[in-house]
This record gives sequence, structure tokens and C-alpha cells, in this order.
Amino acid sequence: MNTQGTHENNEGGDTGAQRITTVDTERTLPPPVKARSSWSPARLFADHAFAARMWALVACGALALAVLQPYLIIGAYRTRERVVILDGAGTFSVSPLLGFEEAKALHETISLWAALAFLQRNPKNFDFPDLLQRLYLTEAATKAQNELLATREEFEVKQIHQKPEVFKMDILRTREDQVIVKLEGQLVRTGVFERQAFTESPRFSLTLTLVRNPDMLANKRYPLAVWNYEYTQN
Repeated sequence: MNTQGTHENNEGGDTGAQRITTVDTERTLPPPVKARSSWSPARLFADHAFAARMWALVACGALALAVLQPYLIIGAYRTRERVVILDGAGTFSVSPLLGFEEAKALHETISLWAALAFLQRNPKNFDFPDLLQRLYLTEAATKAQNELLATREEFEVKQIHQKPEVFKMDILRTREDQVIVKLEGQLVRTGVFERQAFTESPRFSLTLTLVRNPDMLANKRYPLAVWNYEYTQN
């Protein structure tokens, strides 16, 4: 340790006592502690350099999103939703979900069932009255019952049994909420009149207007139902 002595003389001029002060020259003051600056949103406006970097990153992110957005949208449209069907036996099947206008097979199947329910008859009633009630909405079912009553007497007298044969089926128009299907074919009729068996095959045309079933839970109805129909027979 180095020391430095200082001599102080008395004001009287005599040889006085000397006072020695020792100073430690190696001690230094601690460095000042810098206050830690916390991030503040105000820096975006106060610190121009920092704000420039942040806004540059935001602009790059927005540009990347704008470039990727069309591909993401196209991919979402191409990806079909899937539906899982579970039956009573515990087995399930997975199938892509089709739009109403794309379900051509469903339209054709429901149309064939509707024609069968309406045109296949015995002398007293429809062969499948329950199917007719499930496939035809209230007004269409009432119309079918009225046509049944109008021809019942002839069917009972001649003991007519009738079955349809469909030769041609065309989907005339498909909309978002309805589809119009036209079926053409012949009716195979067998009966007995005045103890003589007979067979006849008149032609028919049936135009069905199918709509989404408004209440599938009612009476276990099918996805589509007959809202109206036009029937002619030659």
C-alpha cells in the first residue's frame, strides 16, 4: 500500500508537531449500476430504428400471408368433408360428403323408391303404404291417396295387381334445395275380369319434385322427400 505524507507547520514558525495523513490510492468507486430498461409499446413511436424493424417484420409477414392465402383457400375447397356411418352391428364406413346437387345416385335411388311406392298396387291398397308415407310429404301423400281412391273400384272389380317397370329416368333440373326427376316406363297389370285372366301394359310418365326432408326424425324419413308430382298414363 502506497502512502503520501503531508506536513503542516504551526503558524508560530516554531518547529511544531507534524501530522501525517494516510490515503489509500488503490480504492476505487464501484461502477454505476445501469437501470434495466423494460420494453414498452411507446418504443414503437419513440425509437424510430426499433419501430422500423418491427414494421418491416409485420410487412414481411403480411406479404407471406397474402401469397399463401390463395393456395390455402383452394386446398380448403378441394378437401371434402367426410361422414362416418355406424350401423347396428357396430361396423362403420367413411365416405366423402357430397353436396345436394352432386348426389346424383341418391336422387335416382329415391326417385325409384318413390315410383315403386306410388305405382305398385293391389286391388285394395298400395303394396308399400309405409314407404309412401315416408317418402311423400303431407300434400303429395294426400294427392296419392286421392288417386288411389279414384281408381280403387276398377282395381277391385278386375282384381288388378300392378307393378311398374322404369325404362328411362332423367334428372331435369337440380337446384340448391330441390331436384326434378322424370321417369318413364310401363305398368305391368294382371287381373281377372268375368272369369277371364288378362294382362295389359299401359305406358306412364311420372315427374317428381324432390326436396330436402324438413324433418328426418319424423317417422324415420329419408334425406329427400317428394314435395309434388305429376302423373300421366297412356
